[in-house]
Amino acid sequence: MDGRARTEGKHVATAEETGQKVQRILIGEYNDVRLTKDGGFAVPFGSSTAFVEPTDWAADAEGNPRSLVRIWAPLGRDVPPTPELFRWAATEGQSKWFGSVSVVEGAEGKNAFVMFDHAILGDFLDPAELISAVTAIMVTADELDEIVHDKFGGKRYTDPD
Repeated sequence: MDGRARTEGKHVATAEETGQKVQRILIGEYNDVRLTKDGGFAVPFGSSTAFVEPTDWAADAEGNPRSLVRIWAPLGRDVPPTPELFRWAATEGQSKWFGSVSVVEGAEGKNAFVMFDHAILGDFLDPAELISAVTAIMVTADELDEIVHDKFGGKRYTDPD
């Protein structure tokens, strides 16, 4: 396939256009879809929640807008940032088909936020692809947040402050 064939019938999408499509797909599939302050969506599942955030991405070679859909779920907050946590995130946390574990250190390295995230292209968003990715992130996060809590401490997303 040459470069010309790849651009024929090209569809480009802004984050706003992608967000409208994402909303229709999510509402058609899940019973509880919430709008977030940032214009994304939250889909609760078990002890976690999948956040689905359409975002603008770098323009293509012709300057047309492109978008991504970031899907992420919190695994732990106020988690002590130990070498064991970082090792787990860098090894076991990278072994899933959809998504990977990230650790974000808090101010002065005192506590960390642990999340599971994945991104897909928004320009040609396929409903089955989006549903598969959101479901995979939700189900996996609901399992991994227990591991983070039990092995490394901190609080799950649904735990009280």
